[in-house]
Amino acid sequence: MKVPPIGSFGTFGVQKLKKNLNKDINYKPSFIDPLKFDTVSFGSTAQYIKRYATLPDEIKKVLKPKDAVDMFKNMELIAKGVIKKDAIGKGENSKIYENPWLPNYYVLILDKSHEDVDTITVYSGEKVGDSIWQDEDNWNIQILQAAV
Repeated sequence: MKVPPIGSFGTFGVQKLKKNLNKDINYKPSFIDPLKFDTVSFGSTAQYIKRYATLPDEIKKVLKPKDAVDMFKNMELIAKGVIKKDAIGKGENSKIYENPWLPNYYVLILDKSHEDVDTITVYSGEKVGDSIWQDEDNWNIQILQAAV
């Protein structure tokens, strides 16, 4: 860790760095410039950890946060069409996929073209139950529980 020059303890900012070609011993660094931006940006996993906090407790007991990040990324890529997977169930405006991170749970991806639909009919060979989680940012991604 670099220690700032003693004369600059009263200010907050970033020090200007100049190349000193002649390596002068009496060279004093210039004053510190104030910061132009004071925003804090988080990594891309922060949004997924936020989603993990919204999951039901029954899923949090089984799913680790690291696995949840991978699951949410996979669900987004399926919804965007980047990852092609075989659907285990299809409806007029929806598809259901297996969830490899959670046994007895499925991923439901809805088409964005049908926003006003309240009831969804899905034809599947699996016993699919009700939706237990919906993404707050992207409403067309949901997690379904397997029917008993």
